[in-house]
Order: sequence, then structure tokens, then C-alpha cells
Amino acid sequence: METTICKIGDSVGVIFPRALQAEVGKKYKISKVKDTFVLTPLRSDLFAAAAGWQGFRDAVTDEDLAWDEIED
Repeated sequence: METTICKIGDSVGVIFPRALQAEVGKKYKISKVKDTFVLTPLRSDLFAAAAGWQGFRDAVTDEDLAWDEIED
């Protein structure tokens, strides 16, 4: 699939093809990694159930930590 960045007022935007089934109003964090834009859904309930994350900290690898160093 392809799309084109469009001018929207003083900003720019992208129209997502219908086939991607993007939800209107859903919020995302946007990051840029070199020439690639990455959209990540915002989830306020991500850490709501602490018991479900038990042992997670010990499972984090050095590669996982490298992702935290990427500039937004």
C-alpha cells in the first residue's frame, strides 16, 4: 500500500487506506527512526494490572533497552 503526505493547514498529514481499518479518534505516539515514521497506540491501561507484569523486568534484553535510546 502507498499513501502521500498531504498539507493540512500549517501541518501535514496522511490519509490511511480503508483496508487498514484505522479508528477515527484513536490516539497514537509518533516517533521518527531515520526516515521511517512509527505510530504506536497510546494505552493508558498498559500497567494497570501489576501482577500481569511480574518477571517482566528480568526478561528485558540489551536490545530492548536500545529501543529506549531512539529519539522521538
